Amino acid sequence: MARGWRRGAEVFMDRSGASEAIERRNRPTTCVLAYHNIVPTGEPIVGDTSLHLEQKAFADQLDFLLEGRTVVSLEQALDPECMDSFGSRLVVTFDDAYAGTMSAGVEELTKRGLPGTVFVPPGLLGSEGFWWDRLASGDGGGLDPLVRDHALGALQGKAEGIFEWARAEGLPLADLPEHARPVDAKTLLGSEFGGQLTLGAHTWGHPNLASLEPSEALSEMQRSRDWLSSRSDVFVDWLAYPYGLVNGQSVAAAEGLFEGALLVSGGSAVRRGRATAARHRLPRLGMPRGLSLEGLALRLSGLLA
Repeated sequence: MARGWRRGAEVFMDRSGASEAIERRNRPTTCVLAYHNIVPTGEPIVGDTSLHLEQKAFADQLDFLLEGRTVVSLEQALDPECMDSFGSRLVVTFDDAYAGTMSAGVEELTKRGLPGTVFVPPGLLGSEGFWWDRLASGDGGGLDPLVRDHALGALQGKAEGIFEWARAEGLPLADLPEHARPVDAKTLLGSEFGGQLTLGAHTWGHPNLASLEPSEALSEMQRSRDWLSSRSDVFVDWLAYPYGLVNGQSVAAAEGLFEGALLVSGGSAVRRGRATAARHRLPRLGMPRGLSLEGLALRLSGLLA
């Protein structure tokens, strides 16, 4: 019932023209969209379901986004000399390098000739799945908030320690289909992206950087950057913070390594031609499963968080 009321409110607000008027008033704008997995048509939705968007829904969103907006590369959009040179610009990014993203997601971008950036945690490539997906309830209810809080806090978001704790507690670990796992390194590095897709860093093992000692946080970033830059000719010198969690020390470490760094939420990166935050703490718009096109319009305008 609550979801129905929310959808009705989104439709009403969008049709009122408020979102379009606000978006037009804030131009030039840049929104960096944060996706996770794109589920190939016919495959099941599993794991932490909010992160797994159906291929058709992704395709519909791309077509909607192209109405009156320009999709550009990450580097082009956030070049300080170009921030005020366009109307509404969008950047498509994906976290975690899910196998579904590298197949269905890349397929939809390629059909439309659109650029995108995938943020990669090299230490988890080819694994059996991310902890948040393997520990999610099997009934589509997502991840228990208490499990998430313990995993990110006491266990620092580190996969190995989280799986050890889960086994000790007798928590079930799901066996995930291939599309819901991170792609393997051979497939990632051997793919032909047609010059449209770039790869950015997402640390080595996807920990909560804000919980680490400065030296360990720096190592996580450095290992990821070194691995990608030495193996891929489509690497871009940008970082996406795992879970969007940072502190002053991790931001300072990122400033010494990368051209820029992104959170996972927070709104527009550029509004009225100016960055809305420091270059190593730029916001993105999270793109969860279940977001309607009306809700997307409101989110782009800033009316919907």
